[in-house]
Amino acid sequence: MPEFRHIHFPVQEHVDYTDTFGDCRDGCTRRHLGNDLIGSRLFHELAAVDGTVTWMVQDASGTGGNWLEITDAQGWHYNYGHINNDTPGTDDGANPPQWRFAPGIEIGAHVHAGQFVAYMGDSGNAETSVPHLHFEIRHPDHTAIDPYLSLRLSQGLTAGNQCRYPSLPEQHPTTASASGYWATTGAGAVYSFGAAHYYGGMASRHLNAAITGMTARTTGNGYWLLGRDGGIFSFGDAPFYGSTGAMHLNAPVIGMAATPTGHGYWLLASDGGVFSFGDARFEGSTGAMHLNAPVIGMAATPTGHGYWLYASDGGVFSFGDAHFFGSTGGLTLAHPIVRVAVTPDGDGYWLVTSDGTVHPFGAAANYGSLSNLGFCSSLPVVSIGASQTGHGYWLLQTDGSIRVFGDAEMYGDASPYHASTVALAVKP
Repeated sequence: MPEFRHIHFPVQEHVDYTDTFGDCRDGCTRRHLGNDLIGSRLFHELAAVDGTVTWMVQDASGTGGNWLEITDAQGWHYNYGHINNDTPGTDDGANPPQWRFAPGIEIGAHVHAGQFVAYMGDSGNAETSVPHLHFEIRHPDHTAIDPYLSLRLSQGLTAGNQCRYPSLPEQHPTTASASGYWATTGAGAVYSFGAAHYYGGMASRHLNAAITGMTARTTGNGYWLLGRDGGIFSFGDAPFYGSTGAMHLNAPVIGMAATPTGHGYWLLASDGGVFSFGDARFEGSTGAMHLNAPVIGMAATPTGHGYWLYASDGGVFSFGDAHFFGSTGGLTLAHPIVRVAVTPDGDGYWLVTSDGTVHPFGAAANYGSLSNLGFCSSLPVVSIGASQTGHGYWLLQTDGSIRVFGDAEMYGDASPYHASTVALAVKP
């Protein structure tokens, strides 16, 4: 998603503008690092944010002419160029001081968002153009971002697929959340990000059934891919402990969970049947129960002595030492539950629906849902991965896009490859 800032639109009167960020200037010897808001001389320019005036040019010199910089509390800079240098009713370039900046605007002055700060004009190299505000937004290190998205959202307008400002809880991305992750497609192509190494995939091999799941080994140096027929494909240091590939199954295999030791795993069929391999112990199943909705996944407890099964209506079934913290089984969901992620200490879990709505239970906190990102539309979510701190999560969409929440660090995604992804595994 392009960078943006939550701002007050910086001109009081109506202006016209397009996205000219990055356009050539002076024979492409330089690039346009802002957007030009076209209006009329002496239009009122307004502070985009609460902040402090940190730089001014008052002699109309240079490319930008009369200039104003406001810096917010986070160190971001908001620049105003081509501020007026003419006597009202003329284009004389006399630069009368009372028609440049609003009263009280000087270096060190504190301003609030929406406050009148300057008059629009054509000083600097805009003398041969029309009066306009050259508006910039810059990082604390002064590198510029395209202000177009911020400007559009501040007016309640759409920009691309962004319809409104995100409404997420405060985010604190950190590498402590995980050092990387993997994503896989139904054809078995594996994409690795961050410190998650690529150990192989099934994209170039014949599959009897599509890949439906992916689980990382606790060492972080390998993973298993799961086929819908229960076939297990091992990569890196992930051992093969058996599969249901040769068994006659009443229902397809749709889920997998590994033991904390990495020496075993469970497979789950959509009728709730559980199959144990290696040091994974069978703790029970929903195979003999009447279910209101099919079982679609499972997750193991941190001890390896229990697991949760969950259904598409959000019904949660606990076995062994897995505690029940609640479910969406009694709610009417607009979209089905597709995956679950468990907190590192096993004291809570998150259920996520296909539209990216996250439902937390127990000690799992709400760090936002896909709708909080403000997109006009979005592709279905197919997987969720929990941060190792328990303070965030990643959501994987069908096109390979990954969305981060809480302290989850972004290491990249598979969307540039037009991948049809089905599962995500976080590197332990």
